[in-house]
Amino acid sequence: MNDPKIELPRIFQANLSRFYLNVVAPVLADLPEPVLEEIAMTNSMNENLDLMAAQVQAHTRNEAAKAFVLVVSGLFERQVRHWALHLFAPQNPREIQHGDFEKLLDKCLDAKQVDRARDDIRKNLVEAIFVANVVRHGDGRTSDELRKVAPQLWIYDPSEYVDINAGPSPDSEQIRIRAGDVKRYVRAGLRFWGRVDTQPMAVTEPPFGMID
Repeated sequence: MNDPKIELPRIFQANLSRFYLNVVAPVLADLPEPVLEEIAMTNSMNENLDLMAAQVQAHTRNEAAKAFVLVVSGLFERQVRHWALHLFAPQNPREIQHGDFEKLLDKCLDAKQVDRARDDIRKNLVEAIFVANVVRHGDGRTSDELRKVAPQLWIYDPSEYVDINAGPSPDSEQIRIRAGDVKRYVRAGLRFWGRVDTQPMAVTEPPFGMID
């Protein structure tokens, strides 16, 4: 590798794309989102058993989606910190290795003059970071911030997803992550790497049509 700060963006874009296409997308495709119906006294035993199975399936899919956001966000963060060490060549690497990631992301966007508002690239990347932190730590400051920037994650029809946790659930447990949210976060990461790629034929708009 002649110059990591030039070549790593393309490598990281390909790695992130492959992980999504080969791991994330197939798993979520095998966990269809069930359409739930209201439990009623008139339901038969078989209907209610089917409904309970659908509720468990919905819960499992939601947990899988949240887990994938955690993994993908962690992968992207490691990639950015790795690249930033070459991009900025700091005297104190710990500032990049362990510093505030949101600030580092902004520094990278500014260094490459990337329009952070175009396609909501920064918004989606930060939202993914917040979701990952909430999945990891539960209720707290980050979950409050996430509610401000992405209130839609708490908005869904009760028939679409039924919380099956015993007793009252923490606010963070009520997040509903859909397959489209995971794809949106991954697409933002791929756009980031494409737009900081200075080599010829950089892919600034990932070809997701094959899985849409």
